[in-house]
Amino acid sequence: MRQDIVAKINRELDQQILSERQVVYILVEARKLLEQNNALTNFRAFKLCADWAVHPKLRGPDAQTVLKYFDEFEAHHQRSGATVSEFSLQPLNDVMSHKAFRKDLMEALSQYQVNISRLASEEYWQSFVQHYTSVIQDCPLEAVGSNTHLVSHVSALAWPKEMADSTYPGKRVIQWNWTLRGTGQMKLVCALV
Repeated sequence: MRQDIVAKINRELDQQILSERQVVYILVEARKLLEQNNALTNFRAFKLCADWAVHPKLRGPDAQTVLKYFDEFEAHHQRSGATVSEFSLQPLNDVMSHKAFRKDLMEALSQYQVNISRLASEEYWQSFVQHYTSVIQDCPLEAVGSNTHLVSHVSALAWPKEMADSTYPGKRVIQWNWTLRGTGQMKLVCALV
C-alpha cells in the first residue's frame, strides 16, 4: 500500500502543477503516507498547511503554536518596537512565508523514496504554492486560544490572485491578522510567498 501511495505522489510530482486539484491531491496522498507510518506529527508545518487546505478553523496544537509565535512576537514588539521582519524568531517568519511548509513536505516525502527534486525547484514550488494559496483562499485560518498572554486570536487569509498581482506581481500574499487580548486591537502583516 505504501508503494502505491509513493507511486501516485511521484506521478503527480512529475507533472507541471496547473491546478488546485493537483495540489490538494498531493497533500492528501502525502498525509495518508505519513499517517500510515505514524510520522505526521513529526512534520508540524506540513500538517498545519494540509489541515488548512481542508478545514475552515484550526484549534489544535499546530494552531496553538502559531498563536504562541505571534504572542512571542508581540511581547518582543512591545519591548523593542521591532517589526515582524526584524523579529528574530525564525519559526514565525518561516510559517508565515510557507518556508517551513516546503521544508517539511520535502523532508517528509524524501524518507519514502518520493522524488522531491521538482519541489526543490524554485519555479515548480512557485507554481505549487500559487495554486495552494488559491485553495486556502476559500478557508481562512482561524486560531483562537486562551494559553497566550498578549494575543487571543490569529487569522490568515490568502489574497485572490488578481489582488496579489496588482500589488506584488508574480507573488502570492497571505495576510496575517492578530488580535491583542483585552483590547481587541487588531494588527496585520502581509507575507509574500
